Amino acid sequence: MKQSSDPCANQLTMAITELDFGGAERAFVQLAIGLKSRGWIIRVISLRDAGPLAEPLRQAGISVEALQCGGAGDFRAIRRMKLALLRHRPAVLLTFLHQANIVGRLAAKRAGVKTVVCGVRVADRRWAMRIPEWLTKQHVTHYVAVSRSVGTVHRDLCGLAAEKIETIYNGVDMQKIAAAAPVSRRELQCNDDDQVILCVGRLCPQKAPLDVIAAFDELRRLDPTGHARRKLVFVGNGPAQPAVEKLITKKRLEDHVRLLGWRTDVASIMKAATVLVLASKWEGLPNVIFESQAAGLPVVASAVDGCVEVIDDGQTGRLFPPGDTLRLAHILKELLVPQIGNIDAPRETRARLATQARAFAARFSWEKCVAEYDGMLRKLQSAESAPSPPPDQ
Repeated sequence: MKQSSDPCANQLTMAITELDFGGAERAFVQLAIGLKSRGWIIRVISLRDAGPLAEPLRQAGISVEALQCGGAGDFRAIRRMKLALLRHRPAVLLTFLHQANIVGRLAAKRAGVKTVVCGVRVADRRWAMRIPEWLTKQHVTHYVAVSRSVGTVHRDLCGLAAEKIETIYNGVDMQKIAAAAPVSRRELQCNDDDQVILCVGRLCPQKAPLDVIAAFDELRRLDPTGHARRKLVFVGNGPAQPAVEKLITKKRLEDHVRLLGWRTDVASIMKAATVLVLASKWEGLPNVIFESQAAGLPVVASAVDGCVEVIDDGQTGRLFPPGDTLRLAHILKELLVPQIGNIDAPRETRARLATQARAFAARFSWEKCVAEYDGMLRKLQSAESAPSPPPDQ
């Protein structure tokens, strides 16, 4: 990175709502470490506690400051963020996730930070998200969307000029995932000959775990014979867990559904699974899709937002209308249940989808993602520091 006489020129503060396990949070960590390697002096702020993902940042030599704030209604966050920015004096503030986006832009205005870049990670159309975004958009220099569809939704909801928002896709570490060894099926509480349907993500209404359970139950009706050797495994936790447990009991699926909580060995679990299901009601660009594709695990996802940009239905995965549990069950049947006269058809279809998806995922790397962020930040910084043109004579 070109050095500047301005001591603040290379200073980049990155702020995020929290550093718990999650796709956006893991992408944030990858980006921070990558930008540091490109010459930026990185400081990280978490609005809440430091969280488990603070450790890899600190190991990379990046300072992490936790503001110990609460949820969206905790207005102390703006003052605490302002004070942190006054201490850091960054040239640029880059924020991730809704609460950090709103708090960051308001605090930056008060702290005199001129360049504010907000990362838009999901196409969230709810009014509770739209109104604060609309009211504070004038304090944002530039937006970065994680997929084209997310960018289009956010631009339309906030009335943004097209040039004020761009798309930078996440990456995937193909080599790291390739090196991961499968976990033992026993560790998943499954038998070696079980068909394992995997779900990875937060247990919350957005991810629609109840739809997955309903589809799994419908699959039992469609193929009662195969049900005995079929398991549904959830990796993740969240506020919907009590409702998930209640539905499992109601459907009498206790012997067939596993709740593993958060795990750090997701790639290894993927390599022990048969198919991955993502039933989200809305999305950004789910890292779990790229990771599954890289692991050779076929993906069945709801046809929402960024999912349709990285899955070509029938070629690199399968898509179904969000909320259509019957259609999801039928797709799972096609991928899992042998056909009369061609018992190998499901296995061959899964292998074909996995091969084509792996080739597709190889187009996306963290190196490419970081380079695009670096170029965008440099361009914005140069524009901010350029002298104003002389007035017309």
